[in-house]
Amino acid sequence: MTTSNKNTDHRANRDRYTGPSTSTTEAWSNGAERTYNTQATMNGATPSAAVIAKTIAETMHEYFNGGEWEAEAEAAIPCEIRPKGTAATPVQLVNMANRNVEFDPRQSIYDRSKFTKGEAIVGDMIFTEPTNTAALFSSRFTLLDAHVIAGTTGNSLEQMMDKWQKDFEKDCGSTVVDILIKSPSVEAKQVTIAGTTPRDRAEDWIDALTMSINQSVGNSLGDFVLLMHQTEQAVLERAAQRAGVESIEELLGCRTQFYSKTNRGVFMLPKGFASLSFREGSNGDVWKIHCTRNSSVLGWDIEVSGVADVMAQAKVKIKLENPRDPNEKLQVELVPFPLVTRVTAK
Repeated sequence: MTTSNKNTDHRANRDRYTGPSTSTTEAWSNGAERTYNTQATMNGATPSAAVIAKTIAETMHEYFNGGEWEAEAEAAIPCEIRPKGTAATPVQLVNMANRNVEFDPRQSIYDRSKFTKGEAIVGDMIFTEPTNTAALFSSRFTLLDAHVIAGTTGNSLEQMMDKWQKDFEKDCGSTVVDILIKSPSVEAKQVTIAGTTPRDRAEDWIDALTMSINQSVGNSLGDFVLLMHQTEQAVLERAAQRAGVESIEELLGCRTQFYSKTNRGVFMLPKGFASLSFREGSNGDVWKIHCTRNSSVLGWDIEVSGVADVMAQAKVKIKLENPRDPNEKLQVELVPFPLVTRVTAK
């Protein structure tokens, strides 16, 4: 008798289950087949959260500082990118319409009386300067190790980054709105938006914005960029579909950006002025990308930040006449000029 092999049992090579390795197809009695593969899940290497976080940060840096973001920003809203240590570029234009401009009371050199209004006439030079406060745009999200280990794909990461980018864009718009609210060059107008359907509401907005155009800085809606609250986005997109056009821009005839948080109305930014002036760092990058380990939650924090001046404070020089001699205009006062129109619905 031969010695039995302890590595075998009485079944020898019979009835022994063989797990699928590459691809296994089973044929059923009714003619159907089932094909499955477990090699990827059983033998695949566990992804590294550190490697994925670093890859995301490098991809963000390439997008924000590689020229792609700058091209998209220029197409979305008037802006400039300036080197570190330089001031924002002022924009000048000649006033083409008579405008009454209010300014703070002061003492006149003529009769010590107080003036509260002056008139900007045709030919007066208007120029812009940065608002009193600049905007720091910053956003951070956390990539947890558990989410990466549980399973992640290129498509899931793409969806996550797309959602984050849209939210970040609207948050940046909210920061700009908070600054515009405090600017003396923003004039407010109230309109009636009575439409209850997307088509009617869009028509009401088009009519109201057209009637609110500041003729000194634009003659049609195409001369402006609209900064609108995100609640109007779905309404305008549906109205565009009903009208048979592909985008909100084609429906309104002008560029449109959206913001989140509190609804403060629609801001009409003239395209002829640099609305945002982004600052470059010492290395020439506009945006800073940071990827740091957050051990308290077992994850990686990825943060992007940038600084921009909001060019929405316009000034004009008002010449005041001598009450005793109207032809004598020696006194000049620098006063705010209404540049941005804020349109709110009643």
